[in-house]
Amino acid sequence: MILFATFARPRSGFRLMVFAALLLAIGGKPPASLAADEYAARRATLHQRDPRQRIVPVIPPGNQRIRVIIDTDARNEIDDLYAIALAVRCPERFQIEGFVAANYDNESPDAGPASVASSARAIAAVLDHAGLMDKYPIKEGSAPLRYQFEPTPSEGVDFIIARAIASAPQDPLWVIGLGAATDIASAYLKESRIADHVRVFWHFRTEWPKRCWNFNVLGDVRAARLVFHSDLAFVLFDTGTHLTCPMEQSARWGDFSPLGRYLHESRLENRAYQSPNKGFFDLGDIAALVDPSLATWETVECPEVNWDLAYQFKGTKGRILRCGAIDRDKTFTLLEEKLKRP
Repeated sequence: MILFATFARPRSGFRLMVFAALLLAIGGKPPASLAADEYAARRATLHQRDPRQRIVPVIPPGNQRIRVIIDTDARNEIDDLYAIALAVRCPERFQIEGFVAANYDNESPDAGPASVASSARAIAAVLDHAGLMDKYPIKEGSAPLRYQFEPTPSEGVDFIIARAIASAPQDPLWVIGLGAATDIASAYLKESRIADHVRVFWHFRTEWPKRCWNFNVLGDVRAARLVFHSDLAFVLFDTGTHLTCPMEQSARWGDFSPLGRYLHESRLENRAYQSPNKGFFDLGDIAALVDPSLATWETVECPEVNWDLAYQFKGTKGRILRCGAIDRDKTFTLLEEKLKRP
């Protein structure tokens, strides 16, 4: 009661945090007003950041090494496995800081609350078959955002923040997103200063320029809208549906390496994966960064994204880089060349 009398009318954010800490220490819970005040303060902070001042990313030349974190819902779809495999076979291009396992939600037994852990296991399986099991850290990411300006905590979010803040603005960290944008959005909500230290490269594959419609968007609409509406330097990977691969082609990869064999045999798990029309979407993100000449790039006005996911071009969100096309044959040739490496 003494504590309550002393701090019932806090006059600063510091006293408010002290009050919450003391309550938690004695087994209590902070009042709803505390969470509301923190939420309002975070919203006000982000509203002060001007997306019109965002940096338009420049893809580094292919002979320049870049630092990356790969955020992937690896168990959701087979294409993530292919993307991870290409990334780890390109050490001359990528200095991989680590992986973050992303959430996803579909009809599979591992979806929803179990999805982050299942994604982590899928990442580990690719690294194991690549002979790199202990090479890179794998951090578990967050559940989808509950509110627009409230981050969902996780070790993956803290990992992104730590590696971003450790990066010099002239040598930014590239966060490659192959799933829902929850983790980069939560990292930005928790520490908006990362905008000065990162380049966000996200696979949204939308219905440009009509609407922001894709599985990764629907997995966390709040997070996706935040990426578009923030001042984060942002590359929209907006292609990849045509990256198909017949079974006869992937069957040859078993002769290349254990990793190639694993990628082909992963297709046997699901009949849909064996279709010649199955797209290996996320492979394109990595291929475009490994060899920018494979893709078509354009600087575009960043649209606002309505709650119905319709794009609105109002000139209020600055400019972004959009990847609108990638060469299918050259992408798979690149993958095969890397799978043949010792």
